[in-house]
Amino acid sequence: MIIKSDSKYIYVTNGNLNVVLSCLGAAIVEIKYDDDLLTMTPINYDDLNREDIYYGKTIGPIANRVKDGLIKIDNKNYYLPLNEKGVSNHSGKAGLSNQMLDVSIKEEKVIFTYKTHMFDGDITFNVIYSFASDNQIRIDYEVMTTNKAVVSLTNHAFFTLGESCVDNLSIDINVDQYIESDKETLLPLSIKPYTQDINLNGGTYDSCFLLEEKRVVLESTKYRLIIDGNYPCVQIYTDNFEDGVLVKNTNLKTRRAVAIEPEDNLLEKTLINKDEIYHRYIVYSFTLK
Repeated sequence: MIIKSDSKYIYVTNGNLNVVLSCLGAAIVEIKYDDDLLTMTPINYDDLNREDIYYGKTIGPIANRVKDGLIKIDNKNYYLPLNEKGVSNHSGKAGLSNQMLDVSIKEEKVIFTYKTHMFDGDITFNVIYSFASDNQIRIDYEVMTTNKAVVSLTNHAFFTLGESCVDNLSIDINVDQYIESDKETLLPLSIKPYTQDINLNGGTYDSCFLLEEKRVVLESTKYRLIIDGNYPCVQIYTDNFEDGVLVKNTNLKTRRAVAIEPEDNLLEKTLINKDEIYHRYIVYSFTLK
């Protein structure tokens, strides 16, 4: 394994994988298997600075949507910045996706750290990338706080697995329930039984599923990606909205890739207490079929 860095990016070679990371949002900018592009990667990397672009970035302190940006802890109200239809999506401007994190490289790990003051406490976020096994990327999220806080972190990588659109991708996922969302705001409402066509509108998905097995398998004509972790849910989103960003490997504006975001339960805010450690992890394992 080889890790190099310059003023903008960290470059990791692990087996056949060539990975580019960024301090902005502790992001996965790009993943290649040999020369094949496996992620939806902007042609212009400056597009990653946009607040509404989440490609490969760390999402938190609270992933997904929060009505009115309101977080209530012990009957005290806290507010996240609003950025979408009266809701805070991915924590708005305060989100980790918009922050420059400190970085250190130790042995086979790339460690991003961000410290801030939220929820009347000092919070430390650690996003740890490790590469112990060939063709594998592991992300560990560790959060510590000096006061009670609500946190929920994930990564927002979009995967193509060498394809130019989602038509040649298939997902194997063991679920029988999903979290129904409001059609206008996409806020989570309640748990419902899953059926094949739920939230399938014009060939697109934007749904949170409750996992029976904490594993999702994504396949293209050439590659297989196995996603493991310790999350109870996964959000599957098929790049539904045109955003004007040109990406490598396709001229399409939608359905170019799929985001598979392991998540905490949207209906049960994850509260951590003072000196308690929030820990979640995601493992991406890439193989040829």
